[in-house]
Amino acid sequence: MKVRGKVDGARRKQITRHHTAIHLINACARQILGPHIWQGGSYKDEKKAQIDLTHYKKITWDELEKIEQLANKYVIEDLPVKTQILGRTEAESKYGFRLYQGGAVPGKELRVVSIGEIDHEACGGTHNYIKSTAELELVKIVKREGVQDGVERVVIKCGPEAIKHIEERERLLREAAEALGVPEDQL
Repeated sequence: MKVRGKVDGARRKQITRHHTAIHLINACARQILGPHIWQGGSYKDEKKAQIDLTHYKKITWDELEKIEQLANKYVIEDLPVKTQILGRTEAESKYGFRLYQGGAVPGKELRVVSIGEIDHEACGGTHNYIKSTAELELVKIVKREGVQDGVERVVIKCGPEAIKHIEERERLLREAAEALGVPEDQL
């Protein structure tokens, strides 16, 4: 039987944005919170993405704001996003075991995804629609929750989904201020 498939390019690009942004958030969390940060799991779709990070305490909103600001700094810097196939030994000697943020990768060769010089991970996921961090457009952290002791979940949106999220929040703020008859900054 012959089957013809068609990729929804816009949907795939948005999932790719979210996937690449998760790599970026992981790297930024390590820079802000410390080298002990490790990815404990992740999820990505066209509406949002989430990453579970190992951390010994609740991540504060102040820390999340710093992570978000650093991520958007890298978006503005237009860092290259590249993939390369390397032998396992070469990849490990070049980038160390931090390559395995997403878990063990089978095989003698690894597909390494690099974001400039700030992050290098073994990853078979979709990144080929993104050539630079500028294509992420905007990274917005929208939620934090504790998953279990020592694991914090960070939910993000990027690109058009981040803009839509910000517009919805601004609308809610405006409507609440109007309903209460006060300026937004007094809510």
